[in-house]
Amino acid sequence: MSEKSSNFAAKYFLFINMFKINVLRVGWLLLLAAWLVGCSNSPQQVRRLSGKTELDSLELAQLYFNLQMTNAADRQCLDYVKADDKGYVMDLVGFWYYKELKNPTDTLKKGEIVDLHIQVYELNDSLVADVKESFTVGSNDLPIAINRSLLMMCKGEKMHVVTPWYVAYGVEGTSLISPYTNLKIILTLEE
Repeated sequence: MSEKSSNFAAKYFLFINMFKINVLRVGWLLLLAAWLVGCSNSPQQVRRLSGKTELDSLELAQLYFNLQMTNAADRQCLDYVKADDKGYVMDLVGFWYYKELKNPTDTLKKGEIVDLHIQVYELNDSLVADVKESFTVGSNDLPIAINRSLLMMCKGEKMHVVTPWYVAYGVEGTSLISPYTNLKIILTLEE
């Protein structure tokens, strides 16, 4: 295969993946908007088309802002993964992962208690948090990206996760992690 066709194939693959990611994000936002506007248990009031309330425009502005932030996060994570070149795989909810150490035993189950070492980095590789604790797999104590990663891991494994803010620590962040922060998280399960 020539260098020109190889370059074209790489760009085509990247375009298709970005298109899939954006379609997925837009779909989720439309579903969220439909849910927010959907029917409640009581009948809805009739709205006049000409009389939009300030609250409606604020909600729309927030949805638009979050869509922009989501797309920017996806681009930043994809750029990081491409530059790192370690064979990352994208999970369905939008984060990327690869296993550094593999141990092909039984995967963890929801509700199982594990000893976990979590190292959290910003995408500029500055360490934000380094925690060794016991956690319950599937609990609300951990972000979505970490919980989903744990369900793919076995004891003794090490996994690198590059995650956008919306499946990490979200719009609120924590005392150590700022809101809307994309992260690289290294998970190590103790034996």
